[in-house]
Amino acid sequence: MLRPIRWMRRGFAPLVAAGLALAPAGAARASPEDVLGFGARASAMGATGAAVAEGYEAVYANPALLSLSRERRLTLGLEGAIFDLRAGGRRLSYPPLRGSLIGATVPIPFGGALADRVTIGLGFFAPFDVVVRGRILYPETPQFPVADRTQSVAAQAALGASLGRGVRVGAGFAALAALSGSVTVATDASGRVGTLVEDTLVASYGPILGASYDIGAYRVGATFRGELAGRFDVVIRAEDLGGIAVPPLHIAGIAQYDPAQVALEVARVKGPWKVAIGATYKRWSAYPGPAEATVRCPDVDPATGEPFAGPCGAPAPADPGYSDTVVPRVGVERSLALRPGATAHARGGAYLEPSPAPEQTGASNLYDNARVALSLGYGLALAAPLPRLTLDLFGEVQLLLPRAHRKRGEPAAGGGEGGAGAVRTGGVVVAGGTTLGVAF
Repeated sequence: MLRPIRWMRRGFAPLVAAGLALAPAGAARASPEDVLGFGARASAMGATGAAVAEGYEAVYANPALLSLSRERRLTLGLEGAIFDLRAGGRRLSYPPLRGSLIGATVPIPFGGALADRVTIGLGFFAPFDVVVRGRILYPETPQFPVADRTQSVAAQAALGASLGRGVRVGAGFAALAALSGSVTVATDASGRVGTLVEDTLVASYGPILGASYDIGAYRVGATFRGELAGRFDVVIRAEDLGGIAVPPLHIAGIAQYDPAQVALEVARVKGPWKVAIGATYKRWSAYPGPAEATVRCPDVDPATGEPFAGPCGAPAPADPGYSDTVVPRVGVERSLALRPGATAHARGGAYLEPSPAPEQTGASNLYDNARVALSLGYGLALAAPLPRLTLDLFGEVQLLLPRAHRKRGEPAAGGGEGGAGAVRTGGVVVAGGTTLGVAF
């Protein structure tokens, strides 16, 4: 929470508590697919997919590749992750991620020139215990937003079409939850103070566009994902409190955020070996920060009735100073025919996710480290004369590269090589999951 609202902690603590009670229903930091990948196969292959995605995973990785799916298929699965994140020599507590995954592909039965060219895909990930989760903490509190970023529902839908001559295009959207609400504090006829709480869970959307081109045994893929920002805004109003005048207070900010990004990938897609190499550009410099001003300027000047032109003394949060990043990725898959109708797939991948966050040199302790991810997976695909089933498993380890945050004018925290006044951060994220698909 922002420093300017600390003054509320005494006289208006009940108001703040009521407002914060709404936050867990609609706050998190970003979509889980941006942190861990989407789907067991893609996650096993270093979260690649712009040129090698198959089935429902193409909804997020590259909608154009949905047109390769020519059968109706439903996929169900489980996914989880645990977090061992440390700052200043101590472990910060974060709940594990546990959730379910649902994916589907449905070819559209057009005739004529559009026959076998258009497919719709759907993809959902839902944690078991929350819709979305977030915590509004003082920036001085040591925290790793990357852990909260996975605790949210992810939903995507897209359509892919083949244009012929190896050219495919696709478009869709990703959706996440956002929260708007209000807390009204007033006195009733008996003089007692009561509260009325109203909240609404809404959705925000971001576009996903994709294209691919096949050249012999190779494929080039490109995907654009628009900025996905879920805001929360809980307005606290105090009315009929005698002679006490309290301006409307906003518990507000960016609840969940995926930066705009472009993924480019080249892959060998024919033969028993599939290899993908690519990079994803993420525009983190547009991230406005997790919090907004607690007291806002009015839209209309009460003295003139005209639009408010300032000046206004409401404090504004500082720019978080995030930087754009480029994430290199590599993924590989080896297919092996076991018997007629049964094929096994061994998979592996890696990527380096640089940190967009600046070094925490002041009082703020919103930590973020560059992450090196290593992944492995296994798949089994059955076709006629066997039941048309697919089974996929993956495991992923993300190592947070050690980082020293040199605090100005503070004694060393955690010791080590960071020097005087430095806080060393690091940790490990371990994820895994499995999916089972059936064609019908």
